Amino acid sequence: MYSNRKLGLSTSTARHLLSESLKMVRVNKSLVKNQNSRKQASSTAKQNATSNSVTPSSSVPNARKSKLLGTVSSCCGCGTVIGDDVKALQCDKCQSDMWKCIECFSLTPEVYDQLISLPTCGLCWYCDSCDKSSADNGSTERIDKLVTVVEKLVEKFETIESKLQDKSDLSLVMQLDTRIKNLEENMHTLEQSLESRLAAVDKNVVRYMNDQLSEIEKHQNNQPGDTATIKSVVQEEINRNTEEQQDMEKRKRNIILYRVPEKRTDNVTERKTTDFVFVKDLLDCVINLQVNEQDIEKMYRLGRWSEDRTRPLLVSFKNIDMKEDIITNLRNLKHTVDKFKNIGISQDLHPKERQEIKDMIEDAKKEHSANSTDLVENYRFIVVGKEPRKKVIKIQKTAIS
Repeated sequence: MYSNRKLGLSTSTARHLLSESLKMVRVNKSLVKNQNSRKQASSTAKQNATSNSVTPSSSVPNARKSKLLGTVSSCCGCGTVIGDDVKALQCDKCQSDMWKCIECFSLTPEVYDQLISLPTCGLCWYCDSCDKSSADNGSTERIDKLVTVVEKLVEKFETIESKLQDKSDLSLVMQLDTRIKNLEENMHTLEQSLESRLAAVDKNVVRYMNDQLSEIEKHQNNQPGDTATIKSVVQEEINRNTEEQQDMEKRKRNIILYRVPEKRTDNVTERKTTDFVFVKDLLDCVINLQVNEQDIEKMYRLGRWSEDRTRPLLVSFKNIDMKEDIITNLRNLKHTVDKFKNIGISQDLHPKERQEIKDMIEDAKKEHSANSTDLVENYRFIVVGKEPRKKVIKIQKTAIS
């Protein structure tokens, strides 16, 4: 018996098909019963008509023959008239005027006499109509068995469907899916809002610097040399801030990998190929992220090549979402295969951002020392979150016994 899963059908579909099959079986059973009833009624009517119109005139003991008054019986096979001197058999079921001679049975007279002389002989002969009726009764029994099997299958599917409904509530799943979609939409809206705010801040800074430059120019009309110097200094500061912002945006798509084995060869192409294969296997095994060459914008080692040290590997992705997936799942590095256990992954921060993080950690340590008696060395201080919600958290180190 195959389950509805192996057949590729849902529980409701399988149940519907079984119900339809059960209806068809019941209809066929009813047709067979009606047909059998009509045949039995016709046979009974024929027997009654025959018994009312004719009476036996003579009989041979144990020969199952009777002569009917006013009628002449004949063999249903060859048409031979059945008389007292003809050895033949009458139908044992309908007991009608249906006879068959021993020549049509291919029996010898000796065998025929021996069969009818045995009182315990259980052999019977049915005419074609009675034989077909017996076969139809057998079909009815098989249909009854099939109906029973189908009913049990329907009952079993109902039980399975009830258990599945108890284990999984479809409405709850729909609610969770809706909540997840709402959270994703809210995150997307917040990101867009943050980007627009940052863009507005940049415009305000530029406008403020231009306004300040205009004010300086107004007050320095009599000193053209000083005005040119100030304008140059302000313009350099604006350019520097713009370059920093652009550099920070580019670094957002980068990660830096530490302790990645570096192939000791002078062939640059061979080293790059080896690095790409290692990074591809690392992300596939640890982060469960499929990466192709088209997904990577650039990848290179930091620092000059040397045989006595392993340089950090910088990887820049074309899509920032791919980089965010990696940073979000960095915890998987703690439970990976030995090949990747010593690998470290960090974000590619601008020097200004690194200094900002360093200052935040130093301030958090000073605050801890001022407000707590525990030693600073017993805690790890980590900066989490993004602007403008970046903050420092402290985690107590586990004591090694």
